[in-house]
Amino acid sequence: MKLAYPILLIACVFFLTSPYVYTTTYSFSTENGMHKIGLKTKINKKPCSVFNALTDYDNLTRFYSNLEHSKILNKYQDSTIVEQHFVGKIMNIDIKQKVILKVKYAGYKIIMEQIEGDFVHYRSIWSIIPQKDNTNMTIDTEFKASFLKNLFVSKASLERKNKTFLENMTQQMDSGLYDDCSQKN
Repeated sequence: MKLAYPILLIACVFFLTSPYVYTTTYSFSTENGMHKIGLKTKINKKPCSVFNALTDYDNLTRFYSNLEHSKILNKYQDSTIVEQHFVGKIMNIDIKQKVILKVKYAGYKIIMEQIEGDFVHYRSIWSIIPQKDNTNMTIDTEFKASFLKNLFVSKASLERKNKTFLENMTQQMDSGLYDDCSQKN
């Protein structure tokens, strides 16, 4: 059975307080235990600034509240291997998800796939699209958690995580650390 929950998140409080991120469209669907999340947002920063911020893996824990650990394990000519540990709550109990990702780049497109970790399947494609004086970003993620964890994945929990992610990303973009596009990660 296919469930589809398109949600339009417009003018949330954190969008109104930040000059950098606003107007986000979010969608969520589940089919056979596979969750698919789509996110589209506009950021008033240069594409290189957005890219540099999102690929600063060793410093992401400074900005993302549910990310406990993020570290580059290896860099290769065609990819980067990143280890990350996320923490969330199910029924007020801390649940950790560990993942090792193979990250590939195609221009301003970031393609992440789990090569080892707690997900049954995880893949995410982040597209950073230059526009006049700003950047459009789309994130398309599909994942499947273990049977027990999958029971607790809901539209409401993903909406909360999406809101937190966007608040954290806004904080990162507002930090000014990534405005200098002469430095690449």
